[in-house]
Amino acid sequence: MTGARVGAHCHADEACKLDVAIVRTQAKAALIGLGWKPAIAAAAVSAAAADLGAGGTLEQWIRAALRWCPRPLA
Repeated sequence: MTGARVGAHCHADEACKLDVAIVRTQAKAALIGLGWKPAIAAAAVSAAAADLGAGGTLEQWIRAALRWCPRPLA
């Protein structure tokens, strides 16, 4: 689903909800893979959902979620 827009091919509301859930899960996994704790990653993805709604690509979700992550200590 990388690069594809969420909801671009939805024909039913349930399919769109599933697509959004998949992208949210993938974005959370990406943040965890970058070293963020699961609780921080989950909160950041939830905050990003307010910015993106049900649209956007996986990359946009990750970028939006990173904006909500606390800055690492130097």
